[in-house]
Amino acid sequence: MNNRKTDSILAILARPIINKISRLLGLPTIDYLEVQLHQRTEQLEKISAHQSAIYQVISKIRASLDLERIFRTTTKETCRLLGVERVSVYRFSQDWGGQFVGDFEFIEPGWDNYAKLGKNTIWNDSYLQEHKGGRYLHNETFVVEDIYRAGLSKCHVEMLEQFHIRAFATAPIFVKQKLWGILGAYQHSRSNNWQISEVKFLTQVSAQLGIALQQAEQLAEVEQKAKYLRENSQQQTILFNLISEIRESLDFDTLCKTTVKEVRKALECDRVGLFRFDPDSNYRFGEFVAENVLPVYNSALFKKVYDNCFGEQFAIDYQQKRIQVLDDIYKAGLKDCHIQLLEQFQIKAQIIIPLMMGSRLWGLLCIHQCENSRKWTENEIRFVKQLAAQFSVALEHSHLLAQTRSQAQELSQTLDALKQANHKLENLARLDGLTQIPNRRYFDEILELEWKRLVREKQFLSLIMLDVDHFKLYNDFYGHQAGDQCLVKIAKTAKEIVKRPVDLLARYGGEEFAVILPNTDERGASVVAKQIQSAIKGLAIPHGKSEKQIVTLSLGIATQIPLVDQKLQELILEADQALYQAKQQGRDCCMHFRMLEKDVES
Repeated sequence: MNNRKTDSILAILARPIINKISRLLGLPTIDYLEVQLHQRTEQLEKISAHQSAIYQVISKIRASLDLERIFRTTTKETCRLLGVERVSVYRFSQDWGGQFVGDFEFIEPGWDNYAKLGKNTIWNDSYLQEHKGGRYLHNETFVVEDIYRAGLSKCHVEMLEQFHIRAFATAPIFVKQKLWGILGAYQHSRSNNWQISEVKFLTQVSAQLGIALQQAEQLAEVEQKAKYLRENSQQQTILFNLISEIRESLDFDTLCKTTVKEVRKALECDRVGLFRFDPDSNYRFGEFVAENVLPVYNSALFKKVYDNCFGEQFAIDYQQKRIQVLDDIYKAGLKDCHIQLLEQFQIKAQIIIPLMMGSRLWGLLCIHQCENSRKWTENEIRFVKQLAAQFSVALEHSHLLAQTRSQAQELSQTLDALKQANHKLENLARLDGLTQIPNRRYFDEILELEWKRLVREKQFLSLIMLDVDHFKLYNDFYGHQAGDQCLVKIAKTAKEIVKRPVDLLARYGGEEFAVILPNTDERGASVVAKQIQSAIKGLAIPHGKSEKQIVTLSLGIATQIPLVDQKLQELILEADQALYQAKQQGRDCCMHFRMLEKDVES
């Protein structure tokens, strides 16, 4: 260990000599090499972080082939990583005008005049139209820190002002070798000093976006060709069209109405109905929930149908996808009770197909011929079976969608309740439970924020610390409950004095309160302090253990213009010292820290 210390000391002592020799020989010194090493390390770290960010964005862009998701991911991630207010994707049209097709904004509080720029906003730049893409055609970026200091033409500035753009950085998007559009980062509320690394990042993202767009367009082309082949194949029959219509809707009522209407039209029958079992009836009764019927026949809609035999004898068979096909009900060997049931609805022939929701029998698809008997063909039966299978799938999807919507509504209500609860908790966390004015925690937060703000603005910040005189004696004499009520009255009265929205009255601890007065000099702070002191005395709260027989306050004031190299704690300490001096002076008075300094000097 001693040898290591010796070597270290020798290295330190030898450094100046080595540096001197290196300079004489025209070689880099150790100090110079260390600086170079440090700078190079920082550069490599920045490059690594930059490449990591690029990789993450690229990974998210490449994860999807859906254009909407690609645009959303690109703009959101780029906006977040660059820390700008908006990132948009602009696409050129054939005449080199165009519109924004993707957009994500993060607007700073207070900036709300930005709505004109956003997705689907058309922006036809006459210069770009005339020059067919201008500089972007040559794969150049365009970076402006402040449109009013960039030497732009008047008309160009006016156009940017229409969209409330103050600064921007844009990079071209190429799909294959063709200029497709522009990726733009925008600042609305202020100018922006664009860094080289930021522009490079934007350029790399635009290049990857072009690759993703190329892949998405290739997929769209493949899907379009497949769709064309499907639509032009010989299998595009009435069945396919009906199934497509059913599948297009997951709304239960629309699904049912579309099915019965199109099936009756396709089969040219007299009635098509959807019969749903009551889930608690064990398949003994139910009703028709949708129907399409010729006007000359009675409607079966919403009529209750009771059939004990079905639940006992046939439900299991239908769950196993049994189909009933009757060309003539009077030649099918049915029981009299069954025939009577069918005659209520004027049925002469029918096809009954089970409708399933998962593994459960939901209901029946009923095709009725009412005018006369009918010979059902194999094609018609196959058509109905395939259609019923598709309806069952759509029915389950509709049910799941309804459940999802219900759950989403419940979740939304829960989230609203949670937000309200969080808001209440946040208020509780900021307020003193007894006096219902801001507590010490919130006081610290606001004081730090105002300190930082006034460091920038170079304006006065005043702090008043006030303490209830002889409060322990008050508590001992009147009791703690009376002491609590005394503090509540003081807080309420002082709050009426501290009226400006930027000012803050807080309970600092125990019987001590504090007042933050931003943009207030010594004179203004003294006025507020005396008003509070006078108002509390005006309450004339009895205090038998005080010299003046009423509750009074001692107040200490500190005022500073915050500086970067100063600490916030100095202001608090000054106010606290002023408060201590006020107590030393006999209480029921107000002292300013500047006054204390003058006393010391004198």
